[in-house]
Order: sequence, then C-alpha cells, then structure tokens
Amino acid sequence: MRIKTYTAPTMEKAINQLRMEMGPEAIILSSQNLKTGEVQLTAAVEQLEAPVPSNANSWASEWDKDWKVEATPTVPQKPGIEVKEETAAASPPTEISPAAHNTKITPKMELLVQSMAFHGIPTQLAEKLCRMALSVKTDNTTMALAAALDTHFNYSSRISGRKAPLMLVGPPGVGKTATIAKFAAAAKMDGRTVQLVTTDTRRAGAIEQLQAYTDILEFDLGIAESADELKTIVQRKMQDPSADILIDTGGVNAYDEDEVTNLTKYIIAAKAEPVVVLAAGTDTAEMSDTAEAFSSLGARRMIVTRLDTTRRYGGIFTAAHTAKLSFSYASVSSSVANGLHIINPVNLARLLLRDPTHTEVGKEFDKVKP
Repeated sequence: MRIKTYTAPTMEKAINQLRMEMGPEAIILSSQNLKTGEVQLTAAVEQLEAPVPSNANSWASEWDKDWKVEATPTVPQKPGIEVKEETAAASPPTEISPAAHNTKITPKMELLVQSMAFHGIPTQLAEKLCRMALSVKTDNTTMALAAALDTHFNYSSRISGRKAPLMLVGPPGVGKTATIAKFAAAAKMDGRTVQLVTTDTRRAGAIEQLQAYTDILEFDLGIAESADELKTIVQRKMQDPSADILIDTGGVNAYDEDEVTNLTKYIIAAKAEPVVVLAAGTDTAEMSDTAEAFSSLGARRMIVTRLDTTRRYGGIFTAAHTAKLSFSYASVSSSVANGLHIINPVNLARLLLRDPTHTEVGKEFDKVKP
C-alpha cells in the first residue's frame, strides 16, 4: 500500500493532484484543514508487496526496505501544492517474488492510518507503526498495533526496590507533586515504606500540598532548599535500605539555562535517577523538544499525566520517539486514590484506537501496583 499526503490551497486542487498521481482507484483516508488555511489530504492506493516472512521472530525486521527506495515523481508538481510521499513505490518487479500478491485496502489498514492522523503522529513515525502492524498475521487490529508499539518503543516501570533515589522532573504544572502522592499512596496500600523529599520550595502552597498527603499517609517529608541540603537529607534517608526515596522538584523551564543548571545540581547532589513527567495534549513538536531537553539531563523514562483531559495523544509518542524515553506510568485521573497505571503496548494500542467520544479513558488501562 502506498500512502501519500497532499497539501494545497483548496480541496479541489488537492483532489486533482491526488487523482493525477494516484489514479481514480485511490482512497481518501482523511482530510484536514490546516492553521495556514490550506487543506491536507491523506490517500492510499493498493500496490504489489512481497509476502510477509512466516518467521514470527523477524516479522518486522525489514519493514522499511521498500520505503528506502526514492520515488521519482511521474507528474510535475504544480505551484502551490505540496505533495509528501509517505511510502515509496513498491520494489521493482524483478525484486518481487513469484508469490507476490495484491494487498487490498482493508478496514484494518484504514483504521490504523486514520488513528495515526487523528492523534497527529508525524508521518515518518506513523509509517513505521502502520507498516509493522500490517506485517503481523492477525485479524485483531489492537494486537497488531500492540506488537508494533512493543517493537518500536521501550517500557520500564520498576519503581520500588531501586538503589538510587527517584526524582520527578518536568515543566511547571504537569502534576509531579500529585504523581509523587500517588506513588506514596500505592506504597502505603502495599505495605511498603517510602521516604519523601521535596525541593519545590518556591511555588506557593507546594510544600503544604505534599505535606497534606504525607500526613494522611503517615510518611515523613524532607524539605531541601538547596542541593547541599538535599544531599544531606538523602544520605540520612538512605540509612533505611528497605525504603524507596522519592524526590519532588519544582517545575523547570527547559529553555532557561539557570533553571536547568539548578536542577542539574539537585540531580547530582542526590545521585538520583531523573524521570520526566509530561502532560498529554501538549503540542506534538513542543512536547518532543521538552522531552529531549530533560533527556539531556539524564532522564530515560517518562510518566504521562492528564490522559483523561485530552483526546489526542500524538505528543506522548513523538516525545518517547525523539528523546528515546521508555514509557513508564500513566495518570488517568486527578484523584490520588485512583493511583497510577503501568504503560504497556496493549493499553497504548487501545488508547490510539479507542473511540475519542467515549469517556473514562482509564478503562483502557489495567490497574497495577507501582
């Protein structure tokens, strides 16, 4: 299957260019009005493809072989119309095995492409995920997409039993303090002990907010106003090897050199593992830039919040992709009692394919203990 996008000043011009290049058999999968006033169409047409290898262990090992072939335009591009090739044409006939067959535009293909477009997942990443999913021999679209997500992304959710303190970092207002409280509540219900520390001493009410949670849970709260204080507190709390140390930090502007430098001092002083907390629903490109900024500080895992307050989740996938972050936990409710959910390929696939008009996104996740 070939998938292409066309951007033109008007719908009529985009459709004309589409028909000239892809022919009357092309199917329009989605249309979108851009902020620039232009119209963007995504279309697909069937093509010959080599059969998928039967070896299940390598079903996606050569997913991009044919896409690396540069396509030569057959029709001159008209002024004012942007054509983006989302997949290259099929391999030359001499390279196609005798067992090659026609790939039909199935409901599975259409659902995958439309889901990627709805969530705003960039074309290159969407191509990879769709190609991988279509390579899986199953009629279950959710499981096929889950297999693709499992192959492309990493997952790491272990919080308890770690030797290094865990430090939640991220921009202002993403829910770091509430996330710390959810971890503490889960530990209390599981009979585990956690040592809580906060460095968020500038935001009005920050200490009182976390103190209210720790009082209810009967955990002590350490307050560090400097990197040296944090180092001392952590060293003292590490004397209890059975307790996990969780550190809350103030919101950091990833583009402010002074704020980033100050956060770096805290990370070094505590010898902590920084885990970036990002809120879903943020602009895709901006979320990727922010994730890369915190990745440069040593963050290797990502916790996603506010999945219940947005319908489009493309940003969390581009953030994980560009910053090479592992998915860790998700927050699907503002309630501390509802806790966190471990992110895995299956619930991510459910998230992408679910009907966006339905509420209670938390039902797509299986509740587990951190």
